Amino acid sequence: MSLTSIRVRALEKHTESLTLALQAVLRWGGCDVCYRNLNAALGLSWMTSVRDPDRCLATWMTEGRDAFLTTTAALFGVRLRELHAPEASLGLEDVPEFAQHFDASHKPLIELALENGQPVLAWRGWPGEAAAMWGVIASVCDEGIGLRGTTLGPGSESVVMTTPPVQAYVVEEIKPRVPPEDELLRLSVHHASIVLQNQIDKRFGITTGPEVYEAWRERLRQPLVCAVCGEGAPRCHRQLARAITTARESAIEFLLHHRDGAAGPARKTVDRITAECNGIVQALRRSCGITTVRGLLETNDGRAQLADDVKSARAHETRLEECVIELTGQQER
Repeated sequence: MSLTSIRVRALEKHTESLTLALQAVLRWGGCDVCYRNLNAALGLSWMTSVRDPDRCLATWMTEGRDAFLTTTAALFGVRLRELHAPEASLGLEDVPEFAQHFDASHKPLIELALENGQPVLAWRGWPGEAAAMWGVIASVCDEGIGLRGTTLGPGSESVVMTTPPVQAYVVEEIKPRVPPEDELLRLSVHHASIVLQNQIDKRFGITTGPEVYEAWRERLRQPLVCAVCGEGAPRCHRQLARAITTARESAIEFLLHHRDGAAGPARKTVDRITAECNGIVQALRRSCGITTVRGLLETNDGRAQLADDVKSARAHETRLEECVIELTGQQER
């Protein structure tokens, strides 16, 4: 089947571009995997993250998404090859010389992969609102940087890349595999434990888990001014809240589907994890309404209310971490 038939398809509350890109590749390769399973296995249903707290809040949840990509892809029968180590990509979006390096080193490898019928998962380089997202490179072209693919947003079925991707993985082989539910649950909980304890490989350059909320609260202690979103910054505050809540909602769907696979005490722990995920969603509900957020960010009292909501979400995430550690121990017995 042609690479250009690959399509990234988004549904409401399916917001993780890497999950959707990997799902598209799997679907093209003959393996239809539901979003909730992929998102949980990738560790993204449990992740709250930041690389640089001073950057736009809307960018916080776009970094380090591929921390468990190769492991998760292998679980479903996909063999990936990264074009360069994750630490080599940190900050490259701000380095003008990277375009020259890309043309000389990485673009020929991508073109060779496409010639061999191998799609390429790529982060950044897409135009407009998809700039910080993942997508799938499927063909060469004469526009932009000479590469075209599929990602989120309008016209997502055929998008010309405008700048070099910061990270890319060649899909070398797909042998579709449906993992047993207990294996999927075990891996997802293992990744959740790493994420919530801020133990992701430091090569990815991100902080994860409860302490991210404190960095968010610190930003709210002063009037928000964002170089991207402008003064007040209701959009980026809301986008961060939505990224976290949709992630936890995906976790809830995953847990509700798989709870019967956990026996005895483990099932009770799964129920407690579900409750804490729901607590995070409810704590940040007010931050997901753009009109409400815009009004609250205009006053000290309003920002204090939003900061209290973030503090509540952190408390739930701390308890979530404790429950996941407990479940990891129960699974090992």
